[in-house]
Amino acid sequence: MSIDYQKLIHGYLDDSLSGEQQDQLNQWIKADEKNARQFASFMMLHDRLRSELAAPEHDATYAVEPIKPQSSGWWRRSFAVVSTACAVLLIAGIFWQTVDTPSASAAMIELNRIIEVNDLPMARTFLISVRDTVIPPRHQDPSTPERRRPPKPSLDGATLDVRGSNQFVLKRQTAQGDDFVTGSNGTTSWAVRPDGPVRYSNDVIHFARDLPGHEDGLPINNLHDGLEALRTAYDLELLPRETQKPDAARGSEVERQLVAVKKPGFRGAARVEIRYAEVSGKILELRFYEMAYGPQQITLTMTAIEEGGLAANHFDHASHHGPERAVEYE
Repeated sequence: MSIDYQKLIHGYLDDSLSGEQQDQLNQWIKADEKNARQFASFMMLHDRLRSELAAPEHDATYAVEPIKPQSSGWWRRSFAVVSTACAVLLIAGIFWQTVDTPSASAAMIELNRIIEVNDLPMARTFLISVRDTVIPPRHQDPSTPERRRPPKPSLDGATLDVRGSNQFVLKRQTAQGDDFVTGSNGTTSWAVRPDGPVRYSNDVIHFARDLPGHEDGLPINNLHDGLEALRTAYDLELLPRETQKPDAARGSEVERQLVAVKKPGFRGAARVEIRYAEVSGKILELRFYEMAYGPQQITLTMTAIEEGGLAANHFDHASHHGPERAVEYE
């Protein structure tokens, strides 16, 4: 019996595929470059149509009525509508994009899905491990401004809580073992040092400068912006699915890995690796290679250790110091 891959694509967009159907679709995508391009085009058009139809105002010329599955011919009519909408969008000069290889097509599709899943307003906690630190030649001179600044508390062993695009709490320890906490609640940013007054600013990224990636538009505290930067500045590759380990818990999700390598002429980490749960799309681990951090280049890993469970006011500075501390605007 022949398989209706157009129907499988629509099922993927509607999140209604079974595990067997998902495998059939994956095999079809990998079988031919044209299939991968077709699937990528459907995904991009779907995202574009959804954002256009969600806009508060539309030009009546391009209005699209919602389609309801009222008969067995719905899939044919749906395809006709999608094709027509595609032509209209192309004529109107709406953004369009093609991908060169099946691997890149699949990788872009997965990146889109990971971004959507991780945009959900749920707090997540990551453990940071620093793998390597080097000082590039341009910062070897100890008299340069970057080298003269006081050293920052180590990121190795730090925890990073994130929620949404601009809410974060970074907890590090000084060389003396005292907590140094910086963060933002999405409206103000702040720093709670071991001593002295608590500082805050109406600039939500003012105290995010202690985090690597902000210099190159790849902020690790803003998963949305960081992942979005991978779309254009990096070549993407989705690695083959690994065989599940024999000791894996029954019903546990299969893990996949997405690799992004920086294109020439762009700033940012030389390479980014994303390990995620295949079905849910949740990020399990992020690894950044040779990322700018002040005068240094560091390689670090962010491992997800907790999801949810944080108090509503966790991203306010008052949750991280006693009432006796002075608070000053900066």
